[in-house]
Amino acid sequence: MSQKSLLVICRKPPYGSSAARDALDIALSGAVFDLSVSLLLLDDGILQLLPDQNSGKIGEKNLNAMLGALPLYDIEQIYTSLYSLSLHGLEAERLEPAPTVLSATELQALINRHDVVLTV
Repeated sequence: MSQKSLLVICRKPPYGSSAARDALDIALSGAVFDLSVSLLLLDDGILQLLPDQNSGKIGEKNLNAMLGALPLYDIEQIYTSLYSLSLHGLEAERLEPAPTVLSATELQALINRHDVVLTV
């Protein structure tokens, strides 16, 4: 039996709601159950990858530790779109971890090749 694949899509910023944390929790949980997990951060979701976040001032936990744990769970496929980067004036190589940047056509292909797609 082949390994099932899970794509978790998050469009929410890292703070202000639990959506970003929930997306990471789902990704980590899927990996624990031997799913091949990919993470797609779109729109404000890409802000999760900004380095050196100091969320203590707003009374929220920093997501950097959860992001740092992704490779430990064999989640190394993190994607974003050209649009999401340009929306926030970001460069992929300055993000941690640096995502693979996809065009609109490549995004559709990514979604199509996964068995399960969850949007948080």
